[in-house]
Amino acid sequence: MGVKTFRTRVRRVARRYRRVCAALLAGLAVWAALSVLRPPGPATTTAVVASRALQGGQTVTTDDVSLRQIPLDAAPADFLSNPQQALGRPLTVSLPAGAVFLPASVVTREALAAPGLSVLPVTLTSTAVGLIEVGDRIDLLGADAESDAVLLASAARVVAVLSRPGGSSPLSPMQSSGPVLLVEVRPASLPRVAAAAARGPLGFGLR
Repeated sequence: MGVKTFRTRVRRVARRYRRVCAALLAGLAVWAALSVLRPPGPATTTAVVASRALQGGQTVTTDDVSLRQIPLDAAPADFLSNPQQALGRPLTVSLPAGAVFLPASVVTREALAAPGLSVLPVTLTSTAVGLIEVGDRIDLLGADAESDAVLLASAARVVAVLSRPGGSSPLSPMQSSGPVLLVEVRPASLPRVAAAAARGPLGFGLR
């Protein structure tokens, strides 16, 4: 094949596919323009979320949490961004899978009692097993000097379940026969509840 013949064939191919090439180039130009004009995606931040549904009172483990990018404009005002902030701590509330961990989601010194209230550990009677959950409001009952049942505190909020029967906790009172709870009470009730809790398990009433 001569050079002249080769050039002729090249020109024929170029003319044949000229429109196709022009369309492709035009498409690339439009795509490039749209890429430049397209607004950037929403800003995100890293948050600790529940890897699965979690029950209030259970201690958070590495299998319970994961890190996820969430839209910054939809993020809570305050949230946990490091799993170490939650690991090894009891949950104060039940969380569905994917829920963002808040500072108040786990038991800490900063997230125990509401302003003006106090929190202390108590042991309930064995009849409370399986009945008490985090967030419940219960009446705490104890025995006075005549061994009569008296109301120690009303509508005490269950902040956390520190241990179940057979378990142990550094905050657990002696002689645990039922679940060990952190309960939120009014300061005026604190001395009576603490004294009764030191004598043994407390009775309770559900609300």
